[in-house]
Amino acid sequence: MTAMTETVLNALSTNSFRATMRVVRRLFAFAILAIPDIACADDASYQLLNTYPHEPALFTQGLELYQGKLYESSGLYGHSKIIARKFPPSATDSITGTALPANIFAEGISQYRGKLYMLTWRAGRGLIIDPQHFKLLGVFPYQGQGWGLCASIVEGRADHFVMSNGSDQLQRLAADTMKLLSTVSVKEDGKAIDNLNELECLGDYVVANQWHTNNLLIIDGRSGEVLKKLDLSALASAANKTTPLVPEAVLNGVAYDASNDSWLVTGKLWPTIFRIKFTLPALPLQPST
Repeated sequence: MTAMTETVLNALSTNSFRATMRVVRRLFAFAILAIPDIACADDASYQLLNTYPHEPALFTQGLELYQGKLYESSGLYGHSKIIARKFPPSATDSITGTALPANIFAEGISQYRGKLYMLTWRAGRGLIIDPQHFKLLGVFPYQGQGWGLCASIVEGRADHFVMSNGSDQLQRLAADTMKLLSTVSVKEDGKAIDNLNELECLGDYVVANQWHTNNLLIIDGRSGEVLKKLDLSALASAANKTTPLVPEAVLNGVAYDASNDSWLVTGKLWPTIFRIKFTLPALPLQPST
């Protein structure tokens, strides 16, 4: 066992976070009861279906739906945590989760084969976590900074993860070993698009937040080409009306809901989660090899 694994394991095994989770539980229940209706004009490129309360103390880095629960990683040194709650939420739902060591900055998360994979920004190590009991199952290395992570699963092809690092590059990691397979530059009309952040994969599609913008990018994960760009400024404005947002309270957090082919989006320190629906553009045909 490495020193880092032991440190993280000790932190995840303590009960010191229980009091904090009780505070989050109370705040979340209050948000459900007190949040006002939000009117938001839909952009032509997407439809707003519903809104839900979101704890505005969470510095959202990753969002993932799995087995009826919404998992969320919240960043910042000394405050990083991963939590889960039933979704859609109600005032009586409990929130479970655990804190991370003070030297860990939680980043993007992805569910794969019943386990949660989480990045840790500049630590160069990812964590594999049991989503039921929040126990550390393993640690994996990665190259550079870790921002967003998603699992790409396509029938007839080996599974892989896609990872962002804040640049225009997406890394492909082998799902079984987490070793780097290849990189691809994300471009729109030939221009590199950087600040790629939180990710969600759906087959060969990669849906990405672009840091410090209100853009949600739909990317061809094979070529890196931006196929569509959604401007979610209206959602940011609606969130700001409920709770005035600080400069770092940017759009971040995207999760696909297969039950009705919709997407959940939110932001760091936002008071609201939005459910939206949009049409994915067709993937270009690739030449046969």
